[in-house]
Amino acid sequence: MAEILIKLGEQLNSSVFVLLALLVATGYGLMKIGAWSERFLHLNQKVDGALPMEKTVIRLEQLTELIDNNTLKKPLIQGRSPLSLTSTGVQASQRIGLDSVLSREFPKLSSWVEQKASLHAYDVQVASMCVARESFPDLLTQDELSQAKSFAYEQGIRLEDLSAIFGVLLRDEILKQKTATLSPQP
Repeated sequence: MAEILIKLGEQLNSSVFVLLALLVATGYGLMKIGAWSERFLHLNQKVDGALPMEKTVIRLEQLTELIDNNTLKKPLIQGRSPLSLTSTGVQASQRIGLDSVLSREFPKLSSWVEQKASLHAYDVQVASMCVARESFPDLLTQDELSQAKSFAYEQGIRLEDLSAIFGVLLRDEILKQKTATLSPQP
């Protein structure tokens, strides 16, 4: 073995050295690539595990919103089934002008609800509440938003809490239109 190394050392020129260096560098590079691919595979597994948690988080947000609505000193909606407006909710709706917002934005909002819900009233209610929560402030004009903020400030509630009122109004209108189309015409 020693003789082979001596012979190799005698015949060692720059091209053999470069080839050996390239071989070592390639081996090291392949080791690093393998480590990175293993790391990314591990991260992909974590991301895939986090996707089902999204539904859980959405459900927890809905439950938290219901708890908030039921624990307000002046609740805006009643937690009984089906959800309905309290006198404070009716007052807020009238002051902000949510009926006019609903009539103005109804075609767009109802299509969003129909994308999320089946024909069942419960699904329409849940989808209406989600759509209202996601789009409420963006639907209001500056005057309506100002009225909503003033009402929220006076009542000591968050602006987001007012979206539940809009969700109930949206659900009622969608169900009213669905029953009108499903009932037989005389």
